[in-house]
Amino acid sequence: MSRQDVLARIRAALAAAPTAARAPAAEALAATVSEAEALVPAHGVPPEPSNRAPHGPAGAPAGDPVALFVERSHQVGVKVERVASIAAAAVRVATICAGRGVRVAAAWHDHDLAEVLSAVRGAGVAVLPADASPAEVAAADAGITGADWGIAESGTLVLASRPGRPRLASLLPAVHVAVLRADRILLDLAALFARTAGMPSALTFVSGPSRSADIGFTPVLGAHGPTEVVVLVVEG
Repeated sequence: MSRQDVLARIRAALAAAPTAARAPAAEALAATVSEAEALVPAHGVPPEPSNRAPHGPAGAPAGDPVALFVERSHQVGVKVERVASIAAAAVRVATICAGRGVRVAAAWHDHDLAEVLSAVRGAGVAVLPADASPAEVAAADAGITGADWGIAESGTLVLASRPGRPRLASLLPAVHVAVLRADRILLDLAALFARTAGMPSALTFVSGPSRSADIGFTPVLGAHGPTEVVVLVVEG
């Protein structure tokens, strides 16, 4: 994405933001400093990191990674839906595309997403080929991917790039829709690396919509990536 494209996205996001959300740079910086100071004890030594598993949401078992993933994903601005099967996920993806006026989608051409892409095409959405150019992917209305893993403690999607699974599909379109199997959700990053024998050429970690506060310390969504991330957790 070019410099002009990034700046154009920032201008559009700022223009659409409520006036109250545009705090002066000094106030935003002071808030950031205050947050950092709150993390350091009075004696100036940061607390030791805990080795205990993160707490789950109210009413959920402490070690329930799926419930924790849903909670943490919501905290970072991700919309999560739990569905019973891949067939239900296919219907939801098609509905999401229709509701957002998606006409062209960049997608993984993966066996696990075959039913999803069939439903999307049936809804009148054109799906780009796997080898589409970066410019074509950037112009797509949505990106549709699977996910190799989910990290519960941070609400993070982990996507491995392989033939037919272009990583730009999750990075360039304004809307990213991901289909994740519930049994692929792990508690933390250590659990991920314990299961990763060999690293792919590219491993993408997605924790919510794209964010930037580089200009005037004003948070902006979608400056260099999706403004919306939707995850369908398939439990069946």
